[in-house]
Amino acid sequence: MTLCTAWVRQINNTDELVFATDSTLTGGEKWDHGIKLFELPRKDCLLCFAGQTGRAYPLILNLVSSLQFNKLLENPETSISEILNHVSELFTSLIKTVVSEIRDENIHELRGSARFLFGGWCWQSNSFRIWKLYYSEAAEGFLFDELTSDSSKTRFYTFMGEAKNIDIEKDAKDRFRLMLLEEDSLDSKLDMEPLRVLRDIAVDSSIREVGGSLQIAKVYKSGKSEFFGIYWPSIKGNPCFQGREHNEYNKPSVRYFSPDTFDITDLELPERLAEITEVTFKHDTEFMRECYPEGEIRGELSDGDKQKVKTILKEIAYARYLQELNTDGEVDE
Repeated sequence: MTLCTAWVRQINNTDELVFATDSTLTGGEKWDHGIKLFELPRKDCLLCFAGQTGRAYPLILNLVSSLQFNKLLENPETSISEILNHVSELFTSLIKTVVSEIRDENIHELRGSARFLFGGWCWQSNSFRIWKLYYSEAAEGFLFDELTSDSSKTRFYTFMGEAKNIDIEKDAKDRFRLMLLEEDSLDSKLDMEPLRVLRDIAVDSSIREVGGSLQIAKVYKSGKSEFFGIYWPSIKGNPCFQGREHNEYNKPSVRYFSPDTFDITDLELPERLAEITEVTFKHDTEFMRECYPEGEIRGELSDGDKQKVKTILKEIAYARYLQELNTDGEVDE
């Protein structure tokens, strides 16, 4: 059981594909530290699942192994659609070997107890593409439907999940639409709205099957993917990565989101700077004034500009700290 989402984020005049899921595994028990979002040997695509863990994990592990040792499929010049066909054929061949040992058990329900979202960057169509993979009783195998085939749509998002006593996909979509309506952004480009919906459901204790820290990854137009950590359940919590909780000393070297704002914590900046003078900022004065017109941070700063601002502020703070140490030393003498 789970809830996962995928969407094309449109920000700072560029697009990126985002996948995210919760970390809860259930099935006679509840465990909030399960990996549900998978990095593949091909770095231009991602895979996540909803449904029975015991069905999904063997299929995914077989897929990772098959891609790792197939030079053709591992080659980034091979179309992502060929990877998709491989996934479908592999899952179908494996699922047909499942044998029920329980009398009168429906073999098709057994085979189809997990669904998948697969997607990535397609260099041939110069676009992000996402598919839903599912078991078909009629075909006795895994089929796929493309969710990004409608070129008339100006934005894309999807939710996929399962939970008892609630239609979790409908609930997520209803929350999403209500959020856009309340924020008067029905026609706006998507930023982190689907992730905010996933967060709200994950911290909702009434929904047992969705919980734990969020797992987040992106695919860029460069054909590269990046996995992120998150502080959970708030910025005051511990850093988590792929469902596992860490501390500040042993956390993996990835970038981390704040679940409160969904900004990268390493790139959080002050909203205001009282004075931007050449005495303080020297040769960076003009750049800082561009980033903080009239002392207020500019609405859309690129990650590169944010990193530069943070570096400048750190250097100034460190220089002042050294100056204070020197001053204290002179006083002590």
